[in-house]
Amino acid sequence: MTEATILAIGSEMLGPSRVDTNSLKITAILEDYGIELVRKSVVGDRLGDVVSAIEFALVRADLLLITGGLGPTEDDLTREALASALGLAMVEDPNLVARLEARFAARGWKMPEVNRKQAQIFVGQTTLMNDRGTAPGFHLTLGAKHIWVFPGVPHELEWMLETYFKPWLDETSGGVKRLRRVLKIAGMGESAVEEQLKPYYDAHPGELTTILASPGGVEIHLVAASAEEIARREAEIVALFGNRIFGYDDDTLESVVGELLVRNNATLSIAESCTGGLLASRVTEVAGSSRYFMGGGVCYTAEAKHAIAGVDLELIRAHGEVSEEVAIAMAKGIRERFGTTWGASITGIAGPGGGSEEKPVGTVHIAIAGPDGVEHRRMFWPMTRNLVRWFSTQWTLDLLRKTILRNA
Repeated sequence: MTEATILAIGSEMLGPSRVDTNSLKITAILEDYGIELVRKSVVGDRLGDVVSAIEFALVRADLLLITGGLGPTEDDLTREALASALGLAMVEDPNLVARLEARFAARGWKMPEVNRKQAQIFVGQTTLMNDRGTAPGFHLTLGAKHIWVFPGVPHELEWMLETYFKPWLDETSGGVKRLRRVLKIAGMGESAVEEQLKPYYDAHPGELTTILASPGGVEIHLVAASAEEIARREAEIVALFGNRIFGYDDDTLESVVGELLVRNNATLSIAESCTGGLLASRVTEVAGSSRYFMGGGVCYTAEAKHAIAGVDLELIRAHGEVSEEVAIAMAKGIRERFGTTWGASITGIAGPGGGSEEKPVGTVHIAIAGPDGVEHRRMFWPMTRNLVRWFSTQWTLDLLRKTILRNA
């Protein structure tokens, strides 16, 4: 099996409100097993279009992966399209009906009759039970061709890929053929990373190295056939970037900071203004963050900065809410109020209004207060409101990470 096609079904993905991210998860797995993806398509919820897309895909590839269209509503047509395209018969599975009824009953609800549609299975084919939702998946065979059908809900798809698809690939393809390592960098732009990688490129012409940029971070993707080769490449890149590399693979800045805090038996409190709680939200996205995050506040006004973080109102009047002095006072004050090892603060102008010639929109001050003093940075991001807020949290987490490392 060498070639695959992915078919994402759902009219919502043809508009501006929803993006097909499921295909990216599937593609990563296919690459790991050395299976070439030759086509990726999005098709709306029209029966004829879905039937045509399935028929076309099976002419070109021997592995077809379908996501979406398995729900209980009238526009969920994946089962019907497969039955038509492949000439399959469907029947209602009473065991699936009972399973669905029990799932609804566990929540104190009666199963709506429309959900009986999700108990329709294909005669003579494999049904994949879904422990994360109501829609089962399917593994269908048509001669030498294989069709895998998954729900479109991302966490359900991910569970099914791990539970059914990857074990099947292990068995049929001989296991993983390529290894992947992702090195994550904060505080550098894509072009700066590319420039710093030049000695590595010069030493290894022809090697595949991929750089992917995201807001506030850059990823370096390495792919190799052996663990030894991956380790060699990684060591060379770490030597070039040092602690600019904050993590690997599935690491996030917030998870890495959390690990550092736990390792150092340290605690954190946060005072933030223009980010409106985004920094605290990111910190608490990490499971177990209650071990080190003690609390904080959204200090959105001068009065809030005074009441929550103890900032002197005279200091605010003298320097303005968006200033080095106030950011430092916020970090120190919140640390003192909560009695934590570290205090982090953000104050800035996210826009689109509120800026001035002296302090234009995108001006942000961040500070980290700790046992040995305060680290402060003035940043300027002439971007959209959401990006200013995101970059502010990204740089604060990275400054906290580096400060902890220096003081460890």
